[in-house]
Amino acid sequence: MTIFPATQNGSIAVLDMGSNSFHMVVARLEHGEIRTVQTFREKVKLGEGLAEHGCLTVVAQQRALDCLRKFGQRLEGMPETSVGAFGTNALRVANNTHAFLCEAEEALGYPIEVISGIEEARLIYLGVAHSLPSDSEQRLVIDIGGGSTEFILGEQFRPLLMESLSMGCVSFMDRFFPDGELSKRSFQNAVNYASNELMRIRKRYRKKGWKSCYGSSGSIRAIAQACRETGGGDKIDLAALKAVKKRLLTYANVSEIDVEGLSQSRRDNMVAGLAILIAIFEVLKIDEMQFSEGALREGALYDLVGRSEHEDVCTRSVQAMQRRFNIDLEQAERVSLCAENLFEQVAKEWKLSAEVEGQWLSWAAELHEVGLSIAHVQFHKHGAYILTAADMPGFTRPMQQVIAFLVRGHRRRFPLQLLKEFPGRQRDSLIRICLLLRLSVLLNRNRGDSVSPAVLLKVTGNSSLTLKLKEASFDDYPLTFAELSAEIERVGVAGFELKLKDN
Repeated sequence: MTIFPATQNGSIAVLDMGSNSFHMVVARLEHGEIRTVQTFREKVKLGEGLAEHGCLTVVAQQRALDCLRKFGQRLEGMPETSVGAFGTNALRVANNTHAFLCEAEEALGYPIEVISGIEEARLIYLGVAHSLPSDSEQRLVIDIGGGSTEFILGEQFRPLLMESLSMGCVSFMDRFFPDGELSKRSFQNAVNYASNELMRIRKRYRKKGWKSCYGSSGSIRAIAQACRETGGGDKIDLAALKAVKKRLLTYANVSEIDVEGLSQSRRDNMVAGLAILIAIFEVLKIDEMQFSEGALREGALYDLVGRSEHEDVCTRSVQAMQRRFNIDLEQAERVSLCAENLFEQVAKEWKLSAEVEGQWLSWAAELHEVGLSIAHVQFHKHGAYILTAADMPGFTRPMQQVIAFLVRGHRRRFPLQLLKEFPGRQRDSLIRICLLLRLSVLLNRNRGDSVSPAVLLKVTGNSSLTLKLKEASFDDYPLTFAELSAEIERVGVAGFELKLKDN
């Protein structure tokens, strides 16, 4: 997720755009603690019909936009940096997500980010962990959503294993229970399908083991309530789940289900969630599960506060990527420091934020050579692919796309054709940040074997820069001069004028 500076005594808000429901929490940070002010929930069923058509339906999009306009009214006036809105599985897999997000951001009035399944799992675990007593035992956390199910095995606030499987209540209802019709055969088909998906993670999770198991979010809450109604007590076990299954299959349609205290919206998807949960218990051999009030949106709130206290997951992800792909850390540091220096010289004139664009530049500088692990030829393209496709906890997919673009554009031809993948408001900033990264790489081509020249960079127009050496002449750096001269033509394609000035 984007790093939001949650200030003391300031309001923050998180909007979770799930495949089934949209949830929003508005809270305040008071004396270092999060105090929930208001919560909102609306059943949108954004993922309805997605499995069949591969696209968000017009009807589902309209429900979502109507909901976002309502939520946007509550958020109106809050700083953009205090509002986090993100989408999960439905927006991850839909073919028309980009077009929908343009309308959705206009309706809400704030940017919306799409998070990866691994990032969703991390935030879920953080939310659950904050709702539990602190102990050193390993715990398994499971969250059944509308379009995906997350599995996190961790201890205290640290996740050890994270996985997101594409099976959820909305998608299972569409696939196995069309029009809400119930039968023993369709229920068993749903269990079998979920069991096959779970075989991908069974060995790893069973080998790692856990002492306790917790379920989170609305689907498991509804199942826990049904278990209590059938005499299962406060804990969920396989016997209680099968008792609920037996009761539900006495009905011919989900519209007939009658469980005391359970809303109709929860009844509609409970059958699919139950099938998934039974498969989870059987395949992973879970003895019992407790329900946790913590969930993704609570985790996101704590994540905002944690990052303001320098508990930055993104930094750890970047460092892990550097180790995994054997990046030359000394060169990455040289380029990063140079990029920071150039950024500070132009940020005010270009109206760039150190917390946003400055952070993009830093991450891209630290990872710009990640593609060298594959091949030297066109390593900038290999790096862009890695950063687009990799699981990077702490990063949303749009954030990874930004870093991938910068890495792709740090050398050779400027990739203008890729800018169309970004919102219009970001394009100018991306070009400018990419230009700074390119200059930083060129100025450090000697890789520390000799001293790189110190430079002064000045904004001389809306799309014009002047670069001069601080205490030397280009005559002393003929290779640097030649490469910067070649760069003049390349950045000119992007609409920028680069001037070189000698002392």
